Amino acid sequence: MTDQALKAHKPLFKHLAGALALVAAAAAPSLARADVLLEGATVALLTGTSSAAEPQLAGTIIEDRSDAFSFSSTNGTVSGSIQSRVVRSIDGTVDFYWRVTSDAGSADDLGSFRLGQLFTSEYRVNWRNDGMGDVSPVNAHRFSGTMASDFNFNFQRMGPTGGMTGLGAGLSSYFMFLDTDATAYDFSGLMDVADMNHTHISGLFSTFAPTVSKVPEPGSLALAGLALSLLPLRRRRR
Repeated sequence: MTDQALKAHKPLFKHLAGALALVAAAAAPSLARADVLLEGATVALLTGTSSAAEPQLAGTIIEDRSDAFSFSSTNGTVSGSIQSRVVRSIDGTVDFYWRVTSDAGSADDLGSFRLGQLFTSEYRVNWRNDGMGDVSPVNAHRFSGTMASDFNFNFQRMGPTGGMTGLGAGLSSYFMFLDTDATAYDFSGLMDVADMNHTHISGLFSTFAPTVSKVPEPGSLALAGLALSLLPLRRRRR
């Protein structure tokens, strides 16, 4: 296809991309409460959840911080902040919360809030509909393979005029969360935000994450097994 033809079809491509995104969201399983986000899967987050629906989400805030972001996008500067929280739940585990705010003067909508290097046995995600916020994530997507610890909360949706919209200027997301069975946490996670097409992305920020227990390397385990097997032989020689 020639460059001139591509330019002529750009509006059509945008509408097709929007329609496909909506179809994917509709086809994904909908969560009324936090559920497991499997490797390589996308789940629709249509209604959110609350501590009334899931009592184990109730707890005490033990960490709360804010990071300001600013980056250049198609129409100018996009800026805002990311609020990160750790909640000690009533069941003794720690859960992780994030809320994104776009400044009133931001030039473009935010399309996604992205997280990485969060290791947990299960990825139970959703957003809280019993708290502050203007815009909810439409879905969550977890990557696979070497990126299985990375997942996105996505805001892209069809707007009232037929175009795609996200987290617009002057708006905040509801609190999005990862419900874990971890009992300890550190500051080893990563996060950023991206515009609607993921062509312009903020810098990386550190965020709270479940503490991962170090597992011995296979080679170390083999050496340990060999050492244990030699103990009876040494005793016989003595």
